[in-house]
Amino acid sequence: MFTLLTRGLPSLKTRGFPKVKYPGNSDGYEPLLLEDSNSEDGNSKPPDVHIRMPRIVNTCPPGSPSLRLALVVLSIGAASHFLLFLDSVVDNLLPAAMPFFLSVYGDKENANHAWEMLVSSRIYGLAIGCFIAVLLSHRHGRKLAVVVGTILDVIGVILTLLIKYVPQGVLVATIGRLINGIGQGMVQTAGSVMLTELPPLKTRGTVLATLTMWACMGELGGMTISLDDFFGTPERWQWAMGFPLLVLLPALYILYHAPESPRYLFLENRENEARKSMSYYQSPADCKQSFEEILVEKNFTLQMQKEKVDENGNSSKKENDSLIRSILERLKDGKFTRALLIALFVQTFVHLDDWLWISYSTQIFENFGLSSGQAQKTSLIMSLPQAVISIALLGCFDNFNRRTLLIVPTVLSVIFGFFAIVVSTPAFSNFIPLFVIIPILATFDLSVAAISGESAYAIVPELFLANDKVLGSAIVGIVQNGFGGVLTNCLLTALNRHGIANVLIPFVIMNTVYAAVNYKCLPETAGKTPQEISRHFSSEFPGLNFFLYLKHKGSKVFAYLSARPMLVNVISFIFQLVCCLFLIDMGVQLYKNFGK
Repeated sequence: MFTLLTRGLPSLKTRGFPKVKYPGNSDGYEPLLLEDSNSEDGNSKPPDVHIRMPRIVNTCPPGSPSLRLALVVLSIGAASHFLLFLDSVVDNLLPAAMPFFLSVYGDKENANHAWEMLVSSRIYGLAIGCFIAVLLSHRHGRKLAVVVGTILDVIGVILTLLIKYVPQGVLVATIGRLINGIGQGMVQTAGSVMLTELPPLKTRGTVLATLTMWACMGELGGMTISLDDFFGTPERWQWAMGFPLLVLLPALYILYHAPESPRYLFLENRENEARKSMSYYQSPADCKQSFEEILVEKNFTLQMQKEKVDENGNSSKKENDSLIRSILERLKDGKFTRALLIALFVQTFVHLDDWLWISYSTQIFENFGLSSGQAQKTSLIMSLPQAVISIALLGCFDNFNRRTLLIVPTVLSVIFGFFAIVVSTPAFSNFIPLFVIIPILATFDLSVAAISGESAYAIVPELFLANDKVLGSAIVGIVQNGFGGVLTNCLLTALNRHGIANVLIPFVIMNTVYAAVNYKCLPETAGKTPQEISRHFSSEFPGLNFFLYLKHKGSKVFAYLSARPMLVNVISFIFQLVCCLFLIDMGVQLYKNFGK
């Protein structure tokens, strides 16, 4: 290359100087000095031209950064939210799998309980996986948790396929779904954080919205593959649960070869690796802007994490704090705790109807008079608009406010749920066939759920600062999936005993509360840095003022009663009388039971 620089300049020659490592730069440079050998005094005199040659010209593999980013983003989504395919497929497979479960358990009640445990075990696994992701990410970064989680996804699917071929096959499949849930929880927690750190700020919302797109595609794929025309038969139903392997194996290959999150590397003071990783995911122009944001973010984090020094000059922070200690320390910070409470509410209760329609829509439609095959096809048609909307929204997601995309669809869901309750009453069911109107309302409900879901999954990781994203996302995932596991474990029994109208009433009430609370408390996160969002939250611990208010009122009441001993005696006598009557009644009831 130096030959090209000196071509046409025969009077110039080079003299090497010691290589210098320039501070603040990740590459080493060898400065070359051009000098004139034809000076009048015969001595070489260097001119005023200095050239610094980079030792490493290009550390990034060939190809488009946008393409590499897209492959990693899609792989994370495939290894996490696409696995809702496994929740959707078990809904449609229930009629085809019931003969096998009846042959194992003998009666329908025990078979239904075994099926509920098979369905809910994966959701409990999700909660466990979220916690494991915190343990791994705390010391080893984002990538390890994502890769290990994807491997567990593959193992879990393989174990599920053995349900009819090994002794205690239902137990093996239940364990497999538990392992699969653990893997998805790990990828979902560490992967969603990774998705906030890989793209430039201007496309962060769209990247996070791909998670809901994958969820909708998984739900649609599960309902399609479990039709009678494919694998929804008593002979082939178990193979439908192995379809995710077709996307998990390529995703595992891509994620294994992808570099670690550049933001994580930079915050760990591994600047050279961070620059190489950033050039893998972003264009040079975006890299410059992202590094400026990271520097501001790092300075902000360091300022917030200043060590406390006692009067002897000793630091209160230990070098090897345990994970539990660090979690407790973060929970004492009002900014983190307030963001966590809002994130818990946003993601745990976002569109609760999803748990109902996705898990048990086929059973609901059968209860309204459709045959098994018709109910499966109706569930499939119900999911089509949701998938189309989730994909189409990616093109314009960052053009809307997150709050609008979360609150407005939730209000529409309340309206659709109210109509479903009304038409399910006996007065209307005689005029309108329920097997027609309920699937239509469910379709509208799931369509707006695609919009609110994309917004919720984008909002939650954006609420936390860089060092809090994994911990916050993990806690939210644990609570959400623990709640979902309990809900799905009892929904089928509730539907069969109480009907769809009575089950929908608490869902509609909760969606109403959800929209009102988010309108009041949720900050806008679109296009904002973590530091800007954190300014919305007070540093005081939530509820402290309320506790002080109760303490003040309690002290005033105590002082008032202390000044009136007669009143205290009367209240004490009434309380003792009530306790005696309660004990007498309990004794009478026990005597009657023993007498029987």
